[in-house]
Amino acid sequence: MRYALAVSLIVALPCLAAAAGGQGDEAVAVGPWKVEAAYKGQKFDRCTMTRVTDDGVEIRFGRDADGIDLSMSSPKWKLGRGKSYPVELAAGTSVLKAEVAASGNEVSVPVRDDRFMKSLRLADGLEVRGEGSTIQVALDKSAAGLDRLETCWTKNLAPTETNPFVAPSRKP
Repeated sequence: MRYALAVSLIVALPCLAAAAGGQGDEAVAVGPWKVEAAYKGQKFDRCTMTRVTDDGVEIRFGRDADGIDLSMSSPKWKLGRGKSYPVELAAGTSVLKAEVAASGNEVSVPVRDDRFMKSLRLADGLEVRGEGSTIQVALDKSAAGLDRLETCWTKNLAPTETNPFVAPSRKP
C-alpha cells in the first residue's frame, strides 16, 4: 500500500511541478513577435507583443483596459525618470506626434489613433524619430501579431470557473 502511494507521488510530482512552473511562461510566436499574457500575482493584467530590433532595442506593444501602448527599452539608454521626450512615430503614410514618458531605460506612449493602428498593420516598418536619432522597427507579421494580441486580451478577460486544484491556463 505504501509502495503504491510512493509510486503515485513520484509519478504525480513532476506533472504538478510542470503545471505550477509553466504559469506565465507560455508565449505564442507570430513571426518575429512574441505574444503573451502578463499577470500581477494571480490576476490577469495585460497582453504583450514583443520583439528586439537589430540594434538591441526591445519593442513592446501592450494591450490593457485603456488600449494599446508602445514601449521601447534599451540597456544603453539613460533617461530621466518622469521626463518626457518628443517623438514622431511613422508607419507607412501615417505620422503620429507624441510625447513619450521615460523611466530609467524605457519609454512608453499610448497609441489611441485608429488610423495609425491600421498603418501599423499594413506598413513594412515603423520609424521612431527622436531628437537624437531614429529607431527602425521591422513590422513583418505585425498584422497577425496585433490580431493575436487582441485575441489574447479578449480571451483572458472572459470569466472562467476556477478549480483550486489545477493551475489556471495562461496561454496567450
